Amino acid sequence: MKFFFLPVLLSLMLTGVQSVSGANATTDMNPDTLTQQQLQDFGEEAKIRIKAFVDYLGIIADKDRPFDERNGAIRQALLMFKKDVSVEVSNINTGGRITLPLRQYLEKIKALKYDKVQITNFESVRLSDWKKQPDGSYQAAGQYFQAFKAWRNGVPVYQDKTTKKIEADLRVREDPFYKEKNWMVLLGNITVDATVRDDN
Repeated sequence: MKFFFLPVLLSLMLTGVQSVSGANATTDMNPDTLTQQQLQDFGEEAKIRIKAFVDYLGIIADKDRPFDERNGAIRQALLMFKKDVSVEVSNINTGGRITLPLRQYLEKIKALKYDKVQITNFESVRLSDWKKQPDGSYQAAGQYFQAFKAWRNGVPVYQDKTTKKIEADLRVREDPFYKEKNWMVLLGNITVDATVRDDN
């Protein structure tokens, strides 16, 4: 089985929980030990993960890629999220919105009934400052910008641009691979901010 993931994903996503900040909770479990610099580093990590999620959507939707690679992208995307996450989806034709469990959303992307689908970022990811919670964790609100384009018989038949909000959750978690406790970022629920048809 062979996967062709983007290089930026390899350092962060293959384990799903590796941290770039170096904040190890095994030495001090006190949330106050996170410095401003570490919080900034975790903010950058969260933005990288959010962008990577949209990159994974592009892989999952790409019907020219091997089936195993697309399934592998689903597995890797799920590693970046908390459990029981939901994704809001908008329909620009009806104006309606529905909410799906994350895995169901990813499978739906893979099964879209077009000959070709392209999903990309069209603007840089944004993230608010971390806010400390009563339980010692930190929460931040992210925003990403997703461009969607679909073809049938070689002709573009639909395209839109959606601004989405996404939760970021920073807390001490046990690394499932190394069984150590570390500060880790995982992503949370996704909602639609706005969707517009893209006629360009």
